Amino acid sequence: MFNVSLEKSPHRMGSMFDRIARTYDLLNHALSLGLDVWWRRQAVGALWRLAPQAQRVLDVATGTGDLAFAALRGRPSVTVIGLDVARNMLRIAATKRRAAGVASIRYGLVTANAMKMPFSDKSFDALMIAYGIRNLPDISEAFQEFHRVLRPEGHLLILEFSLPRQPVLKKAYRLYFEKMLPHLGAWVSRDREAYRYLPASVGAFITPEAMSGLGAAHGFETRRIRLLTGGITYYWIGRCTKDVS
Repeated sequence: MFNVSLEKSPHRMGSMFDRIARTYDLLNHALSLGLDVWWRRQAVGALWRLAPQAQRVLDVATGTGDLAFAALRGRPSVTVIGLDVARNMLRIAATKRRAAGVASIRYGLVTANAMKMPFSDKSFDALMIAYGIRNLPDISEAFQEFHRVLRPEGHLLILEFSLPRQPVLKKAYRLYFEKMLPHLGAWVSRDREAYRYLPASVGAFITPEAMSGLGAAHGFETRRIRLLTGGITYYWIGRCTKDVS
């Protein structure tokens, strides 16, 4: 495995994702064999089944907007605020928003630190984060901040990678993630550091059980967990149940 720093300051994360923004969507779709689209739709579908009345949604680490667009699909009364530290990612999200004919009032974009979000308490009915929670410097503090901006009974959706539990699949997955992905990603993006960091962060992935524990410790009741594609990825959905301030 490559020797690479897992330091996760907002400055470093913003700089790294700014550099790979141009090729980010291409590599996401290619390196997941297109499954990333299905994963997002499955996660968002589960969120809407549990929180059908949610109107105001926050998408943390929105990136180029794919999760937000999945959430807006077929929901004309829903508005999503997308937050990210990487300005170049948000520029691409804005371009995609215009191309899709989505009004900015339905998908607004904010450049900000997820650990100190510029929103009032209890501002959102639901909060989503896809493949971003492991990039935050303190996950416990992130849960506290998520809880702060969610309304009582609001829902939190986390979509994240994991390690498959079936031994053969796990071995093949680690081989792909640790040996092939860094070279393919670096070749296409011309950014060796970013595509060394991403597979190295496998060690920082949070299991579904640990995610439930973190949620419970910060005022969230687990509503739904589902492993996808043999446990390569999963979604966890929790609901605010108490004031933990």
